Amino acid sequence: MRLPDKRPRALTLALTAVGVLVAAVLLVGAFLVATGGSDDGGSAKESLNTDFTEPQKFDLDEVYDDSGFSCEARDTMCVRKFLVGVTADYGPRASLPVLERLQREQRVDLSVNDHDLAHAVGRETAKDFGSNFDAFDLCPTIFNYGCSHGFFEYVLARTDTPKEAATTVCETVSGDKKRLLISGFSCYHGVGHGVMMAQAYDVQESLNTCNTLPNFPAQEGCWQGVFMENVNAGMSGRARKGVFSEKDPLAPCDKVAKKYKYQCFINHSGWLMRVAQNKVEAAAGYCLHVKGKERTACMQSIGLMVTNPVWQAQLSRNAGKRSQSAVAWELCSRFPAAGRENCVIAGVDNLANFDQLKADRQKAFCAEITGRLKDPCYERIGVNLLNRTKDEPTLRSSCAVLGPKAVLCLRGAGIAA
Repeated sequence: MRLPDKRPRALTLALTAVGVLVAAVLLVGAFLVATGGSDDGGSAKESLNTDFTEPQKFDLDEVYDDSGFSCEARDTMCVRKFLVGVTADYGPRASLPVLERLQREQRVDLSVNDHDLAHAVGRETAKDFGSNFDAFDLCPTIFNYGCSHGFFEYVLARTDTPKEAATTVCETVSGDKKRLLISGFSCYHGVGHGVMMAQAYDVQESLNTCNTLPNFPAQEGCWQGVFMENVNAGMSGRARKGVFSEKDPLAPCDKVAKKYKYQCFINHSGWLMRVAQNKVEAAAGYCLHVKGKERTACMQSIGLMVTNPVWQAQLSRNAGKRSQSAVAWELCSRFPAAGRENCVIAGVDNLANFDQLKADRQKAFCAEITGRLKDPCYERIGVNLLNRTKDEPTLRSSCAVLGPKAVLCLRGAGIAA
C-alpha cells in the first residue's frame, strides 16, 4: 500500500500543528497592523527600507562564545534584548540557533516564550536587512516560524494595505526563484495572519483581501494564514461571535465556500482539541462527519500534532516517559481506522517541515509503526524530500540514513534503488 497525495502542501503544514499556541504574542503586532503605526515613531513610507543588506559573516561557535550572554534564565526582556543585538550584527541564522543552544544548556528557561522571541528577531531582521524577500528568506523555520511572522508584523505596520506589504516582500525575489517553493508560500502565509488582524478577525473580508493577491499560490498561502489566525483567535476568545461553536465543532470550515475548505480544515485541529478536551479519538471522530478530501485535511490537521512535542505533552500521559516517536505512534493508534493513514502522513510531514532534508526523526517515527502502514511511512519520507529538492545525489544521501529501508524512501522520491 502506498500513502497518497504528493502535492507540496506538506511544506507548510507544520505551521498548523502549533499555530494555536502563538495567539497571545501576536497582539502587539495586531495593534500596529490595524493602525498602520510604526514602533519607532517614523512614518510608514519613510521607515520602510526595501534594499537588501547582507548580514556579517559569522562562525556560530564564535558568536555563542563571544556573545557575553548574562541574562537570568527567565528574564524574557533581557533575553529579547540580547537576541535583537545578535540579529543586528549577524542576522536570524545566528541569533535563533544561539537561542536553541542557550535552551539546551538551560541558560534560557523553556518557560520563556521562544516563539515571541523569534517574532522580535523577525522584526529586527526586516529593520536591519531590508523589507524584501531576500531578507525574509534569512528567517529560519525554527520556533514555529516566529521570525517569519515577526518580519511581516514589521512590514505590515509600515505599508498602507496588506496587498502592498505582500508585494513589497513576497515579489521582490532575486536569483534562484526555486526558493519560493518553501519561503514564498510561508511569505504569503504571514500575509494572511496580518490580514486577519487588520480586518479585526472578519474571516470573509480577510479572504476577500487574499483574493486580490497576484496568483493562486499566493492566495492559498494567505488563506492558510487567515484560518490559522482565526483558530488562534478562537482558542484565546478573540474570534468574532458565532464563528466557532461547541455544538458544531466543524464550524466554520463546514460553512465556508468550497475553495477555502481545505485550508480551513487543515488548520482546524486546535479548535477540535478544545471541544474534545484533548482526546485524540474524539477529535478525530468529528472528522468522520466531513466528506471527501476535506475529511483528509481534517484528519491530517490532528495528525500534525502527534509528532509535535508541545502537543504530545497535552495529549498523552506518556509524554516525557517514552520516546517522542513512540508517543506519536501511540497517538496515531487512537485514530479511527479510517483516519490512521492520514495521521501517519501528517506525522511524517510535520517532522519534514522542521527537519527539511534530515530524515533521522522521521526514521525513528516510522520504526515505531506496526502493521501495514510501516513501509508506506518510509516511502512518505521520500515524498517529502522530493518536495524540497530535485537533486538526486542529495535525495540518495538523505534516504541513506534509513539503512535497509532506504529503497522505500527512494521509491517515494521517484528514484530507482
